[in-house]
Amino acid sequence: MGSKDFMEKDFEVLFQCRHKRPGDVFMNTLKRDGCIIAPGVYNAMGAYIAKEIMLRRKAVSQPCVFNGVYIGGWSISAMNWRRPDMGFHDRTMMSLMARYAVSSAYPLPTIVDAETGFGTEVTLPELVELYHQMGVGLAHMEDQDSEATRRCGNLGGKQCIAPEKMVAKIRSWLNVSKALGTSMRLMVRTDALTAVGGGIDNALDRAKRYMDVDYRGLRPTVLWADAMIGKKQIERWVSEMLKHDPKMILGINYSPNKDWVSYYRKNHNCLPPTFNELRDLGFKVIWHTILQARIDMEATWRGFVQMAEDGQQVLWDLHERQRNHPVGDSQEMSGAKIWQAYEQFIGGDEAKERYEKSEGYKGEIKK
Repeated sequence: MGSKDFMEKDFEVLFQCRHKRPGDVFMNTLKRDGCIIAPGVYNAMGAYIAKEIMLRRKAVSQPCVFNGVYIGGWSISAMNWRRPDMGFHDRTMMSLMARYAVSSAYPLPTIVDAETGFGTEVTLPELVELYHQMGVGLAHMEDQDSEATRRCGNLGGKQCIAPEKMVAKIRSWLNVSKALGTSMRLMVRTDALTAVGGGIDNALDRAKRYMDVDYRGLRPTVLWADAMIGKKQIERWVSEMLKHDPKMILGINYSPNKDWVSYYRKNHNCLPPTFNELRDLGFKVIWHTILQARIDMEATWRGFVQMAEDGQQVLWDLHERQRNHPVGDSQEMSGAKIWQAYEQFIGGDEAKERYEKSEGYKGEIKK
């Protein structure tokens, strides 16, 4: 330990955790695989686990269905301060959490929630620059009225701004994107499908206007209508939007906020569409917004119930389950191994002596 080769090989991940052209990586992945499929995460650990699963499967030539990561506001708000997705998190909170999630997901391309832009078309450039610096591949912005309390698209009480206001925001986003030379792409989202005064016709009209915005040859890349679930609704949406522009890239939130299986069994007497079926319909970007959040809440509930009933047995069982599991080394999962090795590398003999004379997790990386 201590050689130049060691530093370059083992520590570059600490300093090069983003793509130079993340938007291009996103689009190249889409072109290569035909579809971007992403689990939804809310923190760096979720992004890291997604990345590790993908890399480990790739290393042994096993397929991995997902090839990206989605980072959304609902999960960040609900899981970190237990507030609903109703405008409680601002640009600072969102960017702080997303920054570490984006770097932990590397090399997977990321989709990141930009809500309503956290402001007006005038303040929007600062958000675009911030997301560009973080290494976001695709950011999405919606047409909800933030002054009427913006919210998760699956909550009631939604209201959209005038289409002209959204067009101005899109133009502002494209303008600063051109000025920055960013590779980050924009996905526009309409909430008109289930908002006050909305519906499928209103959503379609808005979507066509939004996707037609052009600033010096730069246009939105992906389109999304939130809270979409019904078969006829989906089929009409895809048919009309691809008729409007056959090359349009459509995205869909396969939202864990909705019980897709129960809905399709009750309303269509069948199972909901698979990823492959959605892709065949015309969707090229598919994600589960709050997947990590729902998995984590369930696991925590189960574990705490066991502790309430069995006391220390919950810990004993956890260690038994995780003994040979990838997450079994909790210190390594936190990044301690590589950072402790870095400490010894830059601290030299003094740091190594401290590790030798103390007890605890050493973190040494063996070559």
